[in-house]
Amino acid sequence: MNILHGLLYPASYLRRNTMLRIEQVFSKLTLLVPTEDINLSPPSIGCSMEIEATAPAPLGDRLGWFTDLISNWKSWAEEMGLGEKIPAYTLIHAAEGEEESLQEILNTLRGTEVPDPLLDARIFLRLSLDLDRRNDELQTDLDEMAVHEDKLKSILQDPGELTGSQSAPKVPHSPIIEPLLMVKERLRAWALLWQKYTDQGPWPIGESITVKDLVDEAYEALQPREAPVDLLNLVLPLDPNIKPVESDQINNGLTSLINAISNTTIQNMKEDREIQELSKDVQESWNKANRNQIPGPTLNLTIYPERTWKEVLLKAAGLELEEEGQDSTTTTGWSFFLC
Repeated sequence: MNILHGLLYPASYLRRNTMLRIEQVFSKLTLLVPTEDINLSPPSIGCSMEIEATAPAPLGDRLGWFTDLISNWKSWAEEMGLGEKIPAYTLIHAAEGEEESLQEILNTLRGTEVPDPLLDARIFLRLSLDLDRRNDELQTDLDEMAVHEDKLKSILQDPGELTGSQSAPKVPHSPIIEPLLMVKERLRAWALLWQKYTDQGPWPIGESITVKDLVDEAYEALQPREAPVDLLNLVLPLDPNIKPVESDQINNGLTSLINAISNTTIQNMKEDREIQELSKDVQESWNKANRNQIPGPTLNLTIYPERTWKEVLLKAAGLELEEEGQDSTTTTGWSFFLC
């Protein structure tokens, strides 16, 4: 069976519900992280998918300095009563000069270094990662509490009143992927780090519908007369234990489709009947295999004709694309989205 390898964006922390959904399709996942000391043990517990964290531009000898900087910022934020959600937001604006007092604090933490956009991105992603981890742990606790409450009600209920559906408490699973906080700022910071990443193997997976909307809008701004093409809309089973991609037919079909897209240039994309046929076969096989399942989130595959993935991503992130010659070897942009 083929190893389906994904690259999650723009978050650096893998939320539990996102992990469960990606695991239904992918066998390996890469996370771009701001520094090389990120611990992935909490989300990987009980996960059969291989998870790797990569820091595209490792800090090396400066890692200790960076860790102290983050610690000092958190301490200052706590002393000022900013709570858990404010630091990342205020910091990104401080780096843009919208808060003079915060800019002074940031400069003090940095020392006398020249402002560095990549460093600002690292700081923002590191604080965002901590926020995501805390929120995810809280949601997990709430879900477990709901399960215990359901069990307690079953115990206290009159046995004569129990029905088949009431007698077996179910673990709650969300049918949607919750949007990330500050998604535009995250996408910009992630893209800055992503430009240092040269491995083109993993398949990009945008997290939540808000990310897809941003990327689609960026493409439409680049191609005013064109629209993104949604090739696949794969509705995942609500039960995360059901993994449709374990079917050889679906696994091989997805691999063949992505290989075909990756080898198609922007010039002949619209004339490529092979891609249309492959996507139709995958969609039909998927629908047939999951016909009787309760629907959960959707895994969407979108392509961006006449534009590369780098062009579309950087446009969505509000970053400038360096001049690159367009030739017949330039491949069409595409991405998965988990919504």
